[in-house]
Amino acid sequence: MPSDVTPATPATSVEPVNPTSDTGKFPLPGPAAELAWNVEDHRLWFVTGEGGMGYFDPRSHSNVLFPPAAGVAGRADAIISWPGHGVWSYVAGAGESAFVRCDQDGNYQVRYVSGSSRCRALAIAQDENGGALMVAPLADRNLLAFLEPGGAVETSQVYSAGLYGIAVAEQDPTQLWLSSPGSQALVTYDMVTGRFSPPISVGAEAQDLAISAAGDVLWVATAGNRLYRYAVHDRRFTQIDIPSPAHGLLVAGDGTLWFASAAGDEIGYVLPGEGTASVISTGARSHPSGLALAGDGDLWVALSGENALQRVSRHRLAVQSGDHQTAEVGQRFPEPLVVKATLLDGTPVARQRIEFSVQAGSAVFENGKPIEIRYTGTVGEELGVATSSLLKALKEGPCVVSARWTEADAVASFSRLVVTPERGVADHVRYVSGAGQTVPAGKSFDEPMTVVVEDKNGNPVEDAEVTFRIRGENVASFPGGKDTAKVKSGPGGSAESPVLTAGDKPGVFSVRVWVAKTAVSLLLDQTIE
Repeated sequence: MPSDVTPATPATSVEPVNPTSDTGKFPLPGPAAELAWNVEDHRLWFVTGEGGMGYFDPRSHSNVLFPPAAGVAGRADAIISWPGHGVWSYVAGAGESAFVRCDQDGNYQVRYVSGSSRCRALAIAQDENGGALMVAPLADRNLLAFLEPGGAVETSQVYSAGLYGIAVAEQDPTQLWLSSPGSQALVTYDMVTGRFSPPISVGAEAQDLAISAAGDVLWVATAGNRLYRYAVHDRRFTQIDIPSPAHGLLVAGDGTLWFASAAGDEIGYVLPGEGTASVISTGARSHPSGLALAGDGDLWVALSGENALQRVSRHRLAVQSGDHQTAEVGQRFPEPLVVKATLLDGTPVARQRIEFSVQAGSAVFENGKPIEIRYTGTVGEELGVATSSLLKALKEGPCVVSARWTEADAVASFSRLVVTPERGVADHVRYVSGAGQTVPAGKSFDEPMTVVVEDKNGNPVEDAEVTFRIRGENVASFPGGKDTAKVKSGPGGSAESPVLTAGDKPGVFSVRVWVAKTAVSLLLDQTIE
């Protein structure tokens, strides 16, 4: 590589720290616009939107950010590790742009490209002689810029429809896949012939790209809430809807597509062969801006809204059932809590230790403690599944339970469990409506008489026996000609009388209402005209 460098610039760093709480987040000294894993120094390198470059060491959690290279000011959106040649970004300046390399000491190398043009992605390709070189699609100039190992910069012919994203498969490094938002299409570029292919219509504004190592599946992000999977050999697109626009596409070794969504404050993935996307929240205003796979297989995401990196677990612990339950104080919830431990591709994992933990002392398990250890099953429908014992409710209010896969540091939460007050003993009835009606002799009263059964603290009591008894002979009757009716209080403690029919004699009469085994009753007057 070129030997001329600019002097090292003072660096900004953040002291090594442990991840914050259970989120796996590590602070950075600045907002990362994109990430790249460098196989040579085993560090995550990042670039800021202003062109500053830095790195994070997953082993020590140390990090550093160098200011932009002297004399190079502009916008940076991409970073790439070029094996044997260091880590590079591309800075779009006002008058001219540049390929920019930074080493671990903050020394920069700059290779200028005439004209100003934003570059949103970089790739390593192979020329007609089998030599590696870096490629940058220049969106504002509608052409490709090539950086050779010796430092020479060349450009392609103009592609008038415009360029944006780039992807190169390991199995075919002489073919570039490019997106053209203006023509809503894909186009390829042959590094041997130097020619663009006819467009392949996507039918949407194609932007970021990613391709499998074998080159058989190409992923396309659009300006809208959708992704497209293009089967290269079949020449067929499959549309996949997502909650918010995606960028920073990355295809893992197992074929899983990962993507970031700054608008949705989430990252997402599509498993191999699946037609739907799943998302993982990164937190409000976190604005994920880039993804990278470390050498040990860990997935990392840059959070530009928090000046942080987050490590994403390769394991998932998901709630299967048991949420959305209610229990009274002193009673047990009707169902156990069930979780399933899987890898990201959905493979269940047996014999894993799961710790169920109740927060704030709102309940205990059958062992009488707020913590219980269970293990995932090994066969059939129980493979990867862990089931708690029944919870006993202790304290009124929300009951939050977390399940932690301790070996994988994956967590699932039951947040919709509610403890209601202990049901009291019926103490009295409270009048609601239906008294004071007037009807002609022999007619039925329009409304039922309604009361609520309550305990001594005024809490409603369900399933209590309420008696309605007519005072006086032949003044009125309930169905069947009876002077007494008994009903059970329902949800909320409410009880309604059956239909009351007036007798033949005009006048005022009373209906006595009480709940069994209590001393207090009500007298409800009615009038016959």
